[in-house]
Amino acid sequence: MQHSKVLYEKGIIKNRKMLTQSQYENYKLVCRLEHIKTLYSSIKAICFSDFGTLQASEDGLLITVEQGKSIQATLFIAPAFFAEFKVDGSPSFSVKMNVLAECLSLFGLSDCSIKILYKGEGAPLLLLLEPHDDDQVSTECSIKTTNVEEPMEYDLDANSSSLNTIFMRGPDLSNIFHELDKAADEFEFTISPLKPHFKIITLGVMQAESSVEVAKSSDMVILFNCRATTVARYKSQQIKLTNKAMQVASKVAIKTDASGLLEMHFMMQCDDQEEMYVRFFITPLLEVDGN
Repeated sequence: MQHSKVLYEKGIIKNRKMLTQSQYENYKLVCRLEHIKTLYSSIKAICFSDFGTLQASEDGLLITVEQGKSIQATLFIAPAFFAEFKVDGSPSFSVKMNVLAECLSLFGLSDCSIKILYKGEGAPLLLLLEPHDDDQVSTECSIKTTNVEEPMEYDLDANSSSLNTIFMRGPDLSNIFHELDKAADEFEFTISPLKPHFKIITLGVMQAESSVEVAKSSDMVILFNCRATTVARYKSQQIKLTNKAMQVASKVAIKTDASGLLEMHFMMQCDDQEEMYVRFFITPLLEVDGN
């Protein structure tokens, strides 16, 4: 593969003996997945910025990517998703996201197992890939790490009187966005206890509008919990950054309140594995009169 050659020339793919079990004990982070497909899809879904921050703890592994102060995406992987998960302390570091994605795709469509290791500050992130269809082949990737930059903190108040939550089926929501105007500059989201309950309006260059309405009784809706009407607008470029996650999500949660801050959760699952999910925070463009 051409990108394998490039990674090899950059020194990311190493020709060295695989680590022994005793050597694993020297690492701050050791985790193993038997199947790589969902992890790869999730990483690709958040590759919209150069660097991502990895944080590990007893609660699992987080990978956070940001673009300015307007959008943040975090991939959550719980310990139960891994076949093996060991962490010493709370290691955190940054890596180039495109390099991480390229390493995960080294064997193309072949199903692989992966072992992820990190020794500590200044050390590289090691990925040990072994395709299931060829037990004679394995690859080790060594990815340079840098000091972590603390991600922005976003949060919706769970006790807010205006907090609204919708759970929808992923394929249905993906189809809705596929039908909306691709040239739109802005998206306006309205969530209301009154019909049409959930409405998305697109505003184009000439201020032409297209819209989609979803009633809370729709088969597309799994849960609808609306405390008060909220209306907010967002840059279409930011909403479109959720497309890859939306296309592979089985379920999507949409949350917002009177502040207009948009929180979206994309749940992903492959075969009989536990769910992992990507959470997006998107800040609103401006205040919109909901009356």
